[in-house]
Amino acid sequence: MQAGLYDVLRGRFYGGTKLADVPERELRIQSVMSNLNRLFNTRQGSLAHLPDYGLPEAATIYRDAEYPIEELRKNIKEVVEKYEPRLRRVYITHQGTDDDRFRLSFLITAELERGERVRFQTTFATNDLVHVRRWRAA
Repeated sequence: MQAGLYDVLRGRFYGGTKLADVPERELRIQSVMSNLNRLFNTRQGSLAHLPDYGLPEAATIYRDAEYPIEELRKNIKEVVEKYEPRLRRVYITHQGTDDDRFRLSFLITAELERGERVRFQTTFATNDLVHVRRWRAA
């Protein structure tokens, strides 16, 4: 089984997809995406035993950082490298900003343990959860 322990215990991934409904070859990637969704939707300080788990409040980043998008990019990289050990050589790129809808998108490029290259698109919105999905070139 290539899914993470939390996913196996729940029997489903973040978002509700059952493990049994995912082909064996996709379990690891689905598990990584599930973990990234949980990680990015948790605010630092929410877990007493892991105070640096998750991302800082966006309002804090915008208030305190001279370059908030770059600061968020760095925060994403740091938490991914610390809390998603199945990913290596993590590279985060700001993909774009939709000012009208208050959305930011980042591309996460990394390698799984066996050298398989993966890409995930991460979208942050002001009044919505963060969404992580497989990125496919258009």
